[in-house]
Amino acid sequence: MEIRGNKVILRTMEEQDQEMLLGLIQDQEITRVTGGYSSPSSYEPQIQWPCSWEDSADSLRSIIADKENPEIGLGIILLSHVDPQNGIAELSIKLGKSVRGMGYGQDAVNILVSYGFRELGLNSICSHILESNTASRRLFEKCGFRQNGLQKGRTGQEGHCRSVCVYIIKKEDISCT
Repeated sequence: MEIRGNKVILRTMEEQDQEMLLGLIQDQEITRVTGGYSSPSSYEPQIQWPCSWEDSADSLRSIIADKENPEIGLGIILLSHVDPQNGIAELSIKLGKSVRGMGYGQDAVNILVSYGFRELGLNSICSHILESNTASRRLFEKCGFRQNGLQKGRTGQEGHCRSVCVYIIKKEDISCT
């Protein structure tokens, strides 16, 4: 499956994306602002992990690729916990350091939100973002998400509690043409 935006294509993962994905997992800055992974990941498990990826009724995983160079993966975006009965899902995104702030994330979020509303019949999509992750919070706000709550007391890798902002966008808040 391929979803085209203005700047990006959301596509299925391919073998050439392994290095980019491993870089995202091992990036300590990403781990700090997202909660990340609890331990370092070696190359072999990273290669095996995507093989288990199968889009199902409750998840859609896509590589964010530059529209001009679709073979180059820039990051990953996930629509998970899709609940068609209640029309809800959760969205997560990770972008490589070199492409942040260039509009790729905004385009990826916008087209996946539009796809979720138009093609999957969702009514609302949420994202859980660490309160300290101001860049992600700004990104989701630019895409029309509104902060709808704050969950206190999530224990981070460093052993101290961090708060998580709950962001939501509703179908009626945007036009999905």
